[in-house]
Parts: sequence; structure tokens; C-alpha cells
Amino acid sequence: MNCKYKSTGPLISIIVPFYNVDRYIAKCICSILKQSYENLELILVNDASTDNSLGICRKYACKDKRVRIIEQPENRGVDKARFRGLETVKGEYIMFVDSDDYLPLNAVSILYQEIFSSGADIVEGGMCRVLDGWGLIKKKRICEHLEIEQPVLFRDYFISFFGINKLGVNLCGKLYKKTLFDKAKLKPSGMKMGEDLLVNMYLFPFVNKYVVTNHCVYYYRYGGLTSQFNSMLYSDLKKQYYIKMNMLVEYDYQKGVRSTKIEMCNVLCSHLIQMYRFNKSEQEIYLLKRKNGQVFWMK
Repeated sequence: MNCKYKSTGPLISIIVPFYNVDRYIAKCICSILKQSYENLELILVNDASTDNSLGICRKYACKDKRVRIIEQPENRGVDKARFRGLETVKGEYIMFVDSDDYLPLNAVSILYQEIFSSGADIVEGGMCRVLDGWGLIKKKRICEHLEIEQPVLFRDYFISFFGINKLGVNLCGKLYKKTLFDKAKLKPSGMKMGEDLLVNMYLFPFVNKYVVTNHCVYYYRYGGLTSQFNSMLYSDLKKQYYIKMNMLVEYDYQKGVRSTKIEMCNVLCSHLIQMYRFNKSEQEIYLLKRKNGQVFWMK
């Protein structure tokens, strides 16, 4: 798909938080700056990196005036870094890219043309998996093109945040109208697992139209930085369980209660499996089982 909006389209802000990714950050930045859609700003948020990531970013900032670097005084996690970037955006539309991932050439153009022609608040594109270490790209299963409006959007698709995947809950691979964030007045959760879902869940009630395109607009690495054992997995998702249950009550969305409970039970099982896989002590595993074995019977 050829771009028709090289210099005449609205400004699009792309936020990339980074922390110790000097192996990947150059490819990420290049893929953004070489986009066929040129009217964009790249906001790089340094989350107190200790490797050469910042030095690499500074080289690109010197060469391209579209690049801005924001520095966090200490490592605060990707969620707070993204929100720090959000505070500074100048564009009418917003994208998020993880620092170890990258974009195909026409990604921004494809998403913008969809949001421009449809009047949607969010456009979700396809994501392709890159097997880290091999560079092999596994294409995502082709999905149908969807244009969903209210009240069907809320009635049938809000369930996506409660254990039944109909729409993507991730932040990457999407284009957002900035006005959504202005209306929702979100604050960072500070969580290191599932923070994407929370942002999208809180934005969703303000969305009037949502579009899904079957074009691949995002390459994400599998087996790299985002695939390591996360010690915060269970504690963060347990907190989110109660946040979700409160959200279901607030919006009287009873159809999501059972699936949310099932989802959380699966999280506990998966976390136990990961603890065994990564050779956590029997004492740690026993304490987790004892403390959480009956948590989902709680009100």
C-alpha cells in the first residue's frame, strides 16, 4: 500500500520506552524513521539504561529533528515510561512501539489511511512474530476486516478484557486518537505485567468506533526480552483480577465475571508451571499454593 500522506497528513506521535536494549534499539528506530508516512515524531523514553542504548538514540536524534529523547531519573518500568512520553506528545494520533520490536515500511501509512477513511478512534493491525536469534518471521493468521461501532462494540467486544480474546489487548500495533487519552485521564498503574490491557480497558468506554485491518503492521520478537520469566507475573495479574472485577461491577457487565475467574485460575496454574520450569524452591512454590489456593472463592 503506497503512502499518500508523506508531508500533508497530521502529526503522528510514536512512543518508544527503552531500557538496556542496545542490541535492538537501532533497528527499531530505523524502522520508524524510514516509514513511508513521514509526518511523525519519535519520542524515545530512556528508563535509566546502563548500556549503550542512550548513546545510540542520541546519534539518531542528532541526525533527525523528528526524534526527541526523554530521560527518567531512575528505572520505573515500561508503563511509567510510556506515560512520561504521553505527557509530551504533540501529534493528533499516537502509536506505541516496544524497543526490541520494529515496523514494516508502510505500517504507519496503513493505520492512518484506515483511521482517516473510517473515522475510527482506534485501528488495530496485524502482528507478525519474529523468532529471536533466527530472524524468521511467522505471519499472523489472516483475520477479517472489521468495523465495529457502538452499541455492538461495547456489548460484544468489551469481553476482550475479561478472558475472551476478540480484540487485541496490547498497546502496540495500533493507532489511537489522542483525544481518547484526554477523555480517559489515565494514570500509570506501575505494573510490569498486563499493563497494556489496563490502558486499553480504561480507554474502551470512550471508543465510538474500532477498526481491525488484516495488514501486518508490527514485528515483535519472540524468545527475546519480552519472553523471559517475570517474577511479577502473578502478583500483578492478581491485582488486575480485582481491578477487572470492579470494572465489571461499574459497567454492569455480568457476562465477563465467569471468564475473568477462569482466566485468573489459569494464570495461577501457568505461574506455578513457570516456577517449576525455572527451578524455584519447593518452599516458594508451597507458600504460593497455600496463600492463593482459595483466592478465587473470595468475594
